[in-house]
Amino acid sequence: MRRGSDRALFVLAVGPTLDPVLEATLDLDATVAYLSRVRPFDAGGLRAAVGGTDVVLVEPYLAGTSAGEVSAALQDRPHRLLSLGVPLGEFRHYGTGAEHREAHGLDARGIRASIERFKSGRGLT
Repeated sequence: MRRGSDRALFVLAVGPTLDPVLEATLDLDATVAYLSRVRPFDAGGLRAAVGGTDVVLVEPYLAGTSAGEVSAALQDRPHRLLSLGVPLGEFRHYGTGAEHREAHGLDARGIRASIERFKSGRGLT
């Protein structure tokens, strides 16, 4: 979707996360790739696209669902992986789709904040 420099942050947006990912990374040196679905996983395409060591996976479902696929594809390369998605837990408060995405940090602002913490080494807590 967008190509950064050779050392750019690599962000993989899955399904409906593309628009908020593009907004969140608008002014970052970031390569943004898109998968409409993750199965079958395109390991070769991921290997060809990733240039730097920082990889962010943004999924619209349980965080880390595809982390194993990403890590397996990059197993021979040093990399750091941030998996963003819906956290494991029981949720009893419902709302609109936008409210859901905001509550789980999957809107543009939440994705950007997670990326900034990841890049600064502060973690996600």
